[in-house]
Amino acid sequence: MIVEKRNNNVTLQAPALTFAALLFMTLSWAPLACADSPEMEVQVENAEDCAVDSIDETTLSDRDCSETGADEDTTDLPANEASDEKDEGSVEEKEEQKNVAPASCETTEQTPAPLYVLDLLDAQRRALADNPSIAAGAERVEQVRQMVSQARSMYYPQIDLNYTYTFSWLPSNYTDSVNAYLDQSEDMLREWRKDQILYSTITRQPSLRNRRAIRSWYRSTQDLIEDARENIESPVENTTMNMTVGLLLFDGFAREFINAQARYGYGEAKAAYREGQRILLDAVAQAYYAAQFAREQIEIGKSDVAFYERLHKEALARREVGRGATSHVLSFETLLYAARASLLRSERDYDMARIVLAMLLGIPEGRLDDRFALAPLEEETPETMTLPDCDAMLSLAFAFRPDMEQSELGLKRASAAVKQQYAQYAPMVAAVGMLQTANVNDTGLTTDRIATTVGINASLNLFSGGRRRAGVIGAKHAKREAELRITETEQKIVSDVNQALTDLKIAQEALALQREASGCVEKNRDLVELEYNAGKAMLVSLSQAQRDFIQAQGMLAQARVNLQRTWQALHAATGTNLAVLNQEIAGELQPDTPKDAMPSVD
Repeated sequence: MIVEKRNNNVTLQAPALTFAALLFMTLSWAPLACADSPEMEVQVENAEDCAVDSIDETTLSDRDCSETGADEDTTDLPANEASDEKDEGSVEEKEEQKNVAPASCETTEQTPAPLYVLDLLDAQRRALADNPSIAAGAERVEQVRQMVSQARSMYYPQIDLNYTYTFSWLPSNYTDSVNAYLDQSEDMLREWRKDQILYSTITRQPSLRNRRAIRSWYRSTQDLIEDARENIESPVENTTMNMTVGLLLFDGFAREFINAQARYGYGEAKAAYREGQRILLDAVAQAYYAAQFAREQIEIGKSDVAFYERLHKEALARREVGRGATSHVLSFETLLYAARASLLRSERDYDMARIVLAMLLGIPEGRLDDRFALAPLEEETPETMTLPDCDAMLSLAFAFRPDMEQSELGLKRASAAVKQQYAQYAPMVAAVGMLQTANVNDTGLTTDRIATTVGINASLNLFSGGRRRAGVIGAKHAKREAELRITETEQKIVSDVNQALTDLKIAQEALALQREASGCVEKNRDLVELEYNAGKAMLVSLSQAQRDFIQAQGMLAQARVNLQRTWQALHAATGTNLAVLNQEIAGELQPDTPKDAMPSVD
């Protein structure tokens, strides 16, 4: 036997190996192949991926069949001819060894350990705390709550204070006549002044003291005329202030019905807010299990890649000793590439599922980074494999569904609206008190200028052109609509619960069936692999058995995920998913989970 080292690969040239040596090497590889196969957890891809995989599998199967015929002919060659074939394929083997990366290249990459293990309850709590749509719903509830305060304010007195400060200019038809009168007065005063001076000059009368008094009176009269002229041209300064106190005594009980509508509307807003939480929790649960499903699909892909890597290495080793064909090596290499491509698709689906989950959780980065790791997929328990009673689930749904409460409060609000419309036919009586003062060219406020008014104001509309009657009819139709909404909600709840129970029943039966089928397919795959290693089975049988095993494991993972999904869908249909999160009925719905182990939401 000659040992050569080519391209860091050790090759054995054994032109004539004994049958005992070949049998020993074949039997020694078989247990190693069985020991290297890891356990696999599987997920099922969606319908589109399944269709693509089926096309790939059919193509590979046809190729395996065509190559297996050539392999069978090659296996029957003598040892010397097999050795010659090995020498001819040595160059191809070197290229294959360069192109095919060893398994350790993918498995030895070190990834940082996650800081948080995110289970379903943690994800739902994060969604309720950080999802922006829930925060927007809380703001809407607060808006409606302030409407209740506004309606309650109608029972209190209303106090209004008004203050007015103005400038007024007199009209020209009034100022022109006054200015003309002042002009005449000024002319008369001027003529009198001339006559008085002439009289004093001629008669030397009156005395000096009297003449001074006359001049003083003349100047003061002139100033008075000028002041009057300025006042006529200047604006008038006005000040008005009043304070009014009103208290509604009777309005046909309209206030009571308006307050009732506000209270029922507030209850509707809170029920709608909880309904949004219920829908969000269901969406988070479905997205969470979709991410777990994608993660299980990655494990399927890794196990499939590891399986074909091991078979590819064994095929290379057999060809080195002259017991294997090159077509087998190429077939396993082709299947290995297909498994790696399927693994890439699974990793893409997993990343997309984490992005969707991060969006529902309200994470600003828009994706779950490596700090978060999903908790392992739950195993089924006797409780989860037991179908609940339909009547009990319907009773829970009618008691806990927020949309049912919202519809009932909507009917009460509509009934109060009808009564409010009837109140418009009643008179309105209010007590009124007022303090008022008005000043002209004076901004001061004194008590001796304040006028006080106290009285009762009563009003009754005798004719409104049919407005009140139309309002009553419209309110009655709104009430009828609310009644029909309740019937619609009841039917929707019954439909949701029945659908959830049907899906749960099918999921339980499918899981039990897939458990049995998976064990059978795995045992068949192991037997076919042993037969192939012993030379009793063809390569196409082994590849088909592996595909059947991967498919069976995938259907088992799909059944496991569907069981958890259908339970969450049932919780959402009954409206108890939020109650379970708040530990309200955790003991009734999950007997296997202690109450103190379930976190609560503030």
